Amino acid sequence: MCGISGIFNFGTRSPADAAALKRSTDAMAHRGPDDEGFYFDGDLALGNRRLSIIDLPGGHQPLSNEEGRLWITFNGEIYNYREERRELLARGHRFRTASDTEAIVHLYEEHGIRCLDRLRGMFAFALWDAGERRLLLARDRLGVKPLFYRLEPGRLVFASELRSLRELSQQPFEIDPQAVYDFFGFRYVPAPSTLYRGVYKLLPGHYLVADASGTRTHCYWDIPGDEETQGDAPEWAARVLEHLRESVRLRLISDVPLGVFLSGGTDSSALVALMSQLGAHPLRTFAVGFDEPGFSELPYARQVAETFRTEHQELVVTANDVAEDLPRLISLRDEPLAEPTDVALYRVARLAAQSVKVVLAGEGGDELFAGYAKYAADRLARWARVVPRALVRTGLRALPYGQHRLHTAFEMLSLSDEAERFAAWFGSFSRDERTALFSADFLAQVDVTHPARVIRHYLEKARERSPLKRMLYTDLKVWLPDNLLLRGDQMTMAASIEERVPFLDHPLVELAARIPSRLLIRGFHTKALLKRALRSLLSAGILDRRKVGFTVPIGPWFRNPLKTMVGDLLLCPNASTRDYFDGANMERFVREHFEGVRNRQKQLWALVNFELWHRRRQRG
Repeated sequence: MCGISGIFNFGTRSPADAAALKRSTDAMAHRGPDDEGFYFDGDLALGNRRLSIIDLPGGHQPLSNEEGRLWITFNGEIYNYREERRELLARGHRFRTASDTEAIVHLYEEHGIRCLDRLRGMFAFALWDAGERRLLLARDRLGVKPLFYRLEPGRLVFASELRSLRELSQQPFEIDPQAVYDFFGFRYVPAPSTLYRGVYKLLPGHYLVADASGTRTHCYWDIPGDEETQGDAPEWAARVLEHLRESVRLRLISDVPLGVFLSGGTDSSALVALMSQLGAHPLRTFAVGFDEPGFSELPYARQVAETFRTEHQELVVTANDVAEDLPRLISLRDEPLAEPTDVALYRVARLAAQSVKVVLAGEGGDELFAGYAKYAADRLARWARVVPRALVRTGLRALPYGQHRLHTAFEMLSLSDEAERFAAWFGSFSRDERTALFSADFLAQVDVTHPARVIRHYLEKARERSPLKRMLYTDLKVWLPDNLLLRGDQMTMAASIEERVPFLDHPLVELAARIPSRLLIRGFHTKALLKRALRSLLSAGILDRRKVGFTVPIGPWFRNPLKTMVGDLLLCPNASTRDYFDGANMERFVREHFEGVRNRQKQLWALVNFELWHRRRQRG
């Protein structure tokens, strides 16, 4: 696990700036505290910060092939590298290290860009072909590892993190108004955009080629859509369990200690059970809870830890922890935090880092196997749409503060446009709320239909699939990589540990895509097939309890211990973001939450983070 960065002056042919590359790697030293390396070839420069996981003494990067013609800087893990290595050795390739990184170089020698088809793992890398004077950037199929880039006149710069990329750019980072508008819709900025003009994320399952003729981007993998109609639930459940067990086994490959982020929910508990079956020892688990009644899942995590006799550690996050960590984490990400869970994840990652360098996490289970309530609830949309919007609004205003989930569900279901509804399920401000929030001058700069168009693009790509599979496909393309996986990468790397996600092994993803929709949800019971697959591993008490989710008590905290902080940031006449908003309406959102009229926790979280991020930018 590493941080990567680089410069390629493919058009200007001017020498790459060594000082800028060093500043870039220094800016992400937390991603790789164990080692640092550079490679220069005239107009090309590669940098690397390394967190040593496999082949501790021999995995220094950037790394080359035998002839020194190919050079790579790599971030991630390739779980099938041993099998590929054996085949490459049989074909006459010579290896100088035991690292997974070197296998990529030799696979490229054999297969060129099609080597990507053979990689099983999470990755973002840059591979320099000195003979062809060509640079290849690539990102894994699901987007577990991030990769940011910028095209400037005659040059390409790239990095694992935005603040590292900033050190390489010869042009200032300017805020993109459209991205700001999208952030307040989604809670994050959907790829390929970022909050900065001209700064992009390489899309999952894509690669970029740069040479003297310019740059080209291509897709090399997509989630299949050939849903099968044959097979009953027991047959599919057995196949799912077999694939998940294999995925976990592969992710136990490590030359350093590893553990599990354990919530006590279905997905993380399944990982603990499988790791126990596979003989992982010692089996270390880490859990996080909160000091607010009704929000902590620590008792459930403790139950799983006791069942499988893990070395269990846990911590409690408080409102003060959020206030303390927010500025630093915003600085590390160089953008607002999308989720309150970022802080909790960072805290538990720091706890884990005291004893392990690798953790397994359950991300992806909900998006593969239909674990969110919205997947079941969305089927009611056609009936909800017959209720007049005016009547819906009247009813929603009558709902008490504590019924914000019911409020959200009714509001979403009443949206007639499928893409608008889908964008709003996990969003912060609805389209109507964004219209009220922003000033007229700001709205004149943006396309207010863009968030829905992002969603509509993916729904249209999956138009031949069932309604449920269209939702799952879209979440796997947008919500998962741009929010959850980016959060997981950046918060664990901030603590200098690696997160592995077994549910996102691409053979398992391809299998899940073929499962008949009718088996994923039974009535209004979500994740039905996965729970059937896990019955032999986990108790009914774990599998059948109500889904809580990784929920931080921001709502009550923003009304009590953090109320003064929120007010000072958002209601201050000198707030740095005042010009973006309609002041009266923005203050109305804040006071509705303070006064218990409506739970505005998602909206206030976005506003607080945006203000803190903007202040930091102004300070430089």
